Amino acid sequence: MRPDLDSPEGRAAYKRELRRLMRVPRLLGFFFVLLGTGIVIYAQRAGITGLLKPIGFGVMALGWFNLLLILYFQARYHRARMAEDPDNF
Repeated sequence: MRPDLDSPEGRAAYKRELRRLMRVPRLLGFFFVLLGTGIVIYAQRAGITGLLKPIGFGVMALGWFNLLLILYFQARYHRARMAEDPDNF
């Protein structure tokens, strides 16, 4: 069923619905970005050479990829919801 976007209450409810969508993977992606940033900063300040810095950048890239993928899925969900096509959710 298509959401009611004509009223402020309907828009607020649909906004909440989109925010709830994929909340745990979104938080996990954000955690990966923070963890990777922490690893890179730690390796830089401690003067550690070797694989630690590239691993940190890899973890950061994984987190950003996760967040971008979630944006894609949210847009896909929104498009399917507006078209009232439950097979594409």
